Amino acid sequence: MNTTYDLLFVTHLPAFYKVNLYNQIAKKCRVYVIFISGSSEIRTSDFTQATFEFDYCILNHEHFEKRNKIKSLFQLWKIVHALAFRKLIVGGWDLLEFWALAFLSPKSKNFMALESSLYDSCLEGYRAFVKKLFLRRMSLVLSSGQPHQALLGALHYSGKIKTTLGVGIFNYQKNDNNKKAFSGKFLYVGRLAPEKNLKILLDAFAKRPELSLTIIGQGPLRDTLDAMKTPNVHIRGHISNDLLFYEYSSHDVFILPSLKEPWGLVIEEALYYGLPVIASRYVGCAQDLIINQHAGVLFSPHDSDSLLQAMKNVQENYQELINNIAFINFKTRDQYQVQQYIEALS
Repeated sequence: MNTTYDLLFVTHLPAFYKVNLYNQIAKKCRVYVIFISGSSEIRTSDFTQATFEFDYCILNHEHFEKRNKIKSLFQLWKIVHALAFRKLIVGGWDLLEFWALAFLSPKSKNFMALESSLYDSCLEGYRAFVKKLFLRRMSLVLSSGQPHQALLGALHYSGKIKTTLGVGIFNYQKNDNNKKAFSGKFLYVGRLAPEKNLKILLDAFAKRPELSLTIIGQGPLRDTLDAMKTPNVHIRGHISNDLLFYEYSSHDVFILPSLKEPWGLVIEEALYYGLPVIASRYVGCAQDLIINQHAGVLFSPHDSDSLLQAMKNVQENYQELINNIAFINFKTRDQYQVQQYIEALS
C-alpha cells in the first residue's frame, strides 16, 4: 500500500535549518520533501549537510542556479502526481516550479511557507499583481513573523494565516554562555555580498578604533572589504557551522546591517549564545526576536550615525540586554514553530 503523506514540502535546497525543522515535524506526522536542487553556487558545502529523518528526493543534482528549469518542472510534476498527500507546502513564490504546483494542485491542498516580508517585497505594479495571483491559489500561509503578516495584509490576502516565528531550526552547539561584561568585540556572520551592507560597518568601526569587529563569511565583496578595513576589523573567511560557537562565545555583540533580509537565522544563533544584537530595521526577524524580546537595538541601514548610536546604546545597556536574552527559551520556540505546521493539518 502506498503511503499517504500528511505534508508534502517543496523547497529550494536541503538547507540544514530546514532539514532540522522537517525532522521535528516528521516526529509528529508523515512528511515527504522535494528539494529542487542539492547544492548552490553561492552556498558552502556545510549549508546542505544534514541528517534526513523523513522521506525525500532531490530533483536536480546540478547547482540550483544551473538546473534546467523545464526539465526540473516535468520531473517535479511526475513525482508529485505519483504521491498521495493531504497538504502541499511550497517554499515561496519565486520559482517556476512553485507556480506550476500552485495551479496544478487543488487550492484546498495548497499551503505556502512565507519568508518574504514587507521590507523586501515590491508592492506596486505587475510584481504586486503576480503575488496576489499566487496567493489566490493558497488556502493557508505559514507566515514567519510580523513583517511577513504585514506583507500579506498589504497584498489583501484573505485566506488563513498561521505565524511560525521562524524559518527553520538552527544547529544547537555547545553553549558555555558566561558573558559578564562588555569588552568591545563585535561579530558579523554571513555572506560578503552587496545586500548585506557591510561597508557601513567598516565606516563605523573606522570611527571607533577602540572597538573591534570580526567578519566571518565569504562572497564577492571579500577583496573590496579587505582593501577598506582598518586595523580593528578582522575578516576571517568561512568557518564551518560546527565551529561557529567558538566565535559567538568569544564576542560580545552581533551586528546584521542588511539592506534586505527575509528572516535572519544568524540572529537566532547569536541570541542563543547570549549576544545582544544590533540589526538593520529591514531584517525580517527584527521585530519578533529583537524588539519584542528587548534583546538589542535597530538602526537605519542607510545612516552611519544611526549605527554608531545603536552601538553606543548597546554598550551602555549591555547588562540589561544579556539579562533579557537569558529568559528566551529556544526549545519552546522550536516546539511552537513545529506545532504550527501540525495544527495547519486540522
